[in-house]
Parts: sequence; structure tokens; C-alpha cells
Amino acid sequence: MKPSAPTSILVLIFSLVLSGCFGGGGAAVDPSSIEPVYRVRNAPIPVPIPNDKPTPPGRSAGAASSSGSGSVTVRKGDTVYAIARRTGADPRAIISANNLRPPYVLHPGDTLILSGGRSYAVKKGDTLYSISRAYGVDLTSLSRANNLRSPYRLAVGQVLKIPGGKAGSGAPQTTLNVALPPREGSRFLWPVRGDILSTFGAKDGGLHNDGINIKTRRGEPIKAADAGVVVYADDGLKGYGNLILIRHQGGWVTAYAHNDRLLVKRGDAVKRGDIISWAGVTGDVSEAQLHFEIRKGTRAVNPTSYLEG
Repeated sequence: MKPSAPTSILVLIFSLVLSGCFGGGGAAVDPSSIEPVYRVRNAPIPVPIPNDKPTPPGRSAGAASSSGSGSVTVRKGDTVYAIARRTGADPRAIISANNLRPPYVLHPGDTLILSGGRSYAVKKGDTLYSISRAYGVDLTSLSRANNLRSPYRLAVGQVLKIPGGKAGSGAPQTTLNVALPPREGSRFLWPVRGDILSTFGAKDGGLHNDGINIKTRRGEPIKAADAGVVVYADDGLKGYGNLILIRHQGGWVTAYAHNDRLLVKRGDAVKRGDIISWAGVTGDVSEAQLHFEIRKGTRAVNPTSYLEG
């Protein structure tokens, strides 16, 4: 089964949930073509890993750069498009920031202001998935910004433009100052029973599924895998549809995506087996299913190894 293009925003969120989210404070954290819709969404935008600010891969080697609101000196033969490709800046932003007029003639030695551009030089072992995850960018947006198509082959030294985040795709507020109820079992309860549409782990094209996708029927009850507190219940994360995140004692977090109707809200305490939603077809899937994840600290684990038999 071919996985969908984007991959896991639960990584950033899980970092927020797990690193101090319950310690008080209420800080909010934040076509060129029609692509086929697959029935399994293996990982929309980076699903939160515990780092408030993802560290771009290869930074220690100096491979990543960010122009921010900096500047660049025009070289012989440069064009606005060439500079945009080299720096990762949006050509329209360069034109606007420098009040350029058609035909946009540039002169060597001129200094141009760059507005919010980021770029990354590919190093050995990189995949488009790993880069998208490190920067907290939707893999689909990253591939389109660089005119890449599946299987997203990259070359060492290739410079990629890192697009900026879009409204509604950032991490939601997940801070709460409440006590977590004790867990009610040593292993987690299956939130719903059904065939596994997509297993945990690496997928073709450099993708990775941080959980499992369970086939179900629309309207099927989805149950809390254990006692905990709901830290997110909304549809603000692109690709996941109606999503619930529950934090449990011991540094565990469970995630339930593609729900039809949510029956809990942020701040609700739930017991093991409580019905928290009805299964649905929301987000980037085309048939009823539940995308389910379990995280321990900063690490996504294979749910099937932690669920009751």
C-alpha cells in the first residue's frame, strides 16, 4: 500500500505535551498538480517530538542556513529566481522587500534584503521526511516548494528551500495545570479493533509511520487506551482531521486521529475504556480508520508492543 506524501505534526506537539505542559503556565505554542488521495495517512506534518524548536539535521556540520531577514550580495549573472533558489527565499518576497520592478535587472555588488527565507543543504543519509520533520514543515509543502515528486530522491549538497509554516498548521496550546490520574493497567487498551491498514515504522519514499492505522467503520466508538487527561481535542493539525491527545502518568501520551465526532474536550480526565470519540474519515484519508500512536517520553513506540493481546 502506497503511503501518503506527508508524514508525522504530532512530533512537535508531543514535545510540548511531555516537556512541562503540566507544570503550570499557559503559553500557547504555536496547485501545481492534484495528487492522489491514499486511504492511509502515515504521517501528516511532523507529529511532535520533544523539542520546542526542532534542530535542523546537519546543523552541527553547518549544512543548514537561514536568511531570516538578512541580506545577500548580487553575483555576476544572478537573477531574482537564482537568488531565491540559492537562499531558499520566496522570489516574490525578494521583489517586494527590495521594491524591484520588471524586468528585475540586478547588478553585481548590489545588496538585496531577504525576507524570511530558509534553505538546507542535503547531507548523506538525509531523506525529505527527516528534513521536513526537523524543520516542522509539511512534507507535501516541502516537496512542492522544491518541485520534487515521489520517491523524493535527494543528492548530497542539493539545496532545498524550506517553506514557512502556514496558518492553522502550527502546534496548538497543550499546557494544563492538572494532576494526572493513575494508570489503570500495565499495558494499553486497544482503542478500537480492526485490520491494520498501515503498520508502525519506515515506509517507501523515506516516510515513517509513528503509529498504526486501524481499519474501522464510521461511527464506531473509540476508547481511551488508559486513564489520563485530554491535552488536545480539535481539528487544527493538518492531515489528522479531528485529533485527540491524552497524557498519562509515567510520561506516556496516546494520540487518536481521523475521528468523526469528538466526545471529550481539552482538560477532561478520562478513565480507561471511556468512549472519547466516534470513528470517522477526517483528515487526509479516504476510508474510515483510526491513526493511533503511543509515545514514551520523546520516543514514538510500536503500539502493538504495548497493547493488550
